[in-house]
Amino acid sequence: MSLRDLSVLYLIAGLACAVAVYRASPGDRRSAALSAALCVPLWPIWAPVALTARRAEPGGSPGTSAAAARVQGALRDGVSACAGTSFEALLSREAASRIEAEVSRAAARHAELDALLRQSGFDEAAAAARVAEIERGGAGSGRALATAHLHLENIRRLRAMRDRDARALEELADLVQALRTQLVLARFAGSSVEGVGGIVSEVWARVEGLGAAIDAHGGVSSEEPIET
Repeated sequence: MSLRDLSVLYLIAGLACAVAVYRASPGDRRSAALSAALCVPLWPIWAPVALTARRAEPGGSPGTSAAAARVQGALRDGVSACAGTSFEALLSREAASRIEAEVSRAAARHAELDALLRQSGFDEAAAAARVAEIERGGAGSGRALATAHLHLENIRRLRAMRDRDARALEELADLVQALRTQLVLARFAGSSVEGVGGIVSEVWARVEGLGAAIDAHGGVSSEEPIET
């Protein structure tokens, strides 16, 4: 195979990677186009970095979905471990269903926030750049600067809400998994109900916290302004 043939194959691979990166890139299309353009000459290096970064972005929905699945799996195991024992009143099927419902609500809100923040109009870097641009403009830009600051602050508040939901779900998943192992241990080791009650109370406190946060802030819509 000649050098020309190899060059053509390299270019084709670069174009294919560029298309994949562009399609996988959320948010600002200009940033996506730039990332895709880098793939054409540098695809062996840039394509894995760009695609992996999209999958591993902090607060993303896949991680939250995984946390919700961990909660659901641990609850099922915990209910099974309690069945027919003195611990059954601590984690009944009805209680597990209530917990799962709150977790599903929290995961859905997180996914909504995450999708919203991937839109071009919610790009924090672009909003910060706009503030800096207006500040460099000097006098006569008071109202424009206040509006730009408000937009940037709203984006930051939305990101903080999204990230807080993600952390809360991850922490609850860890706690429910610990509850599951404690219930299994208690069943086979013959531990007392009192030894399990503390962690059950902590689980309920976290679940109630999730519900309160959702009820306080409600759903999120790109058409609704955020008050400051």
